[in-house]
Amino acid sequence: MKTSRIAILGLSSLLLLTAACSSTTSTSASTTAATGTTAATKNFQVSTPDGQVSLSLDGNLPPNWPSDFPVPRGTTAAGSGSLGGSSSTTSVAVYTTSQSASDVLAFYTGNSKLTTASSSVIGAGSSLVGSVKITAPYTAGVTALSRGDQTYLIITLKTSTTGTTAAP
Repeated sequence: MKTSRIAILGLSSLLLLTAACSSTTSTSASTTAATGTTAATKNFQVSTPDGQVSLSLDGNLPPNWPSDFPVPRGTTAAGSGSLGGSSSTTSVAVYTTSQSASDVLAFYTGNSKLTTASSSVIGAGSSLVGSVKITAPYTAGVTALSRGDQTYLIITLKTSTTGTTAAP
């Protein structure tokens, strides 16, 4: 039953991402410092195991995002978001990478500095959606969504009531 629910959430995430990205409206323009190009801000929603996430791909990570949070090599900060229906304070960061979603998930499940509790994957290749729960040193959820030659990495990081990250 739990695997079935995770599979449905993953498929819902992929469908929402695909639909949202294909009909995204530009609300503003931002300049990407690394390439010097101008990119339109994209807004969309994704269902993750932590709940419904509203995302803004403006290139800015959330305020107070920990600079030492592990991300795979070659990722680029893409934006931030908010988590609906959560009873705790949660920061949401979005990264993009050309790595496959399965490689991104393997980075987290195989990282000896992280403790993971569970992971799930649905689909394959460029239609893969997967997630992993991190329990230490952070309390976080990672959802990886492949779309074409790009993977979106959505990280939901639980924070304490004082606003500091839940890490030692």
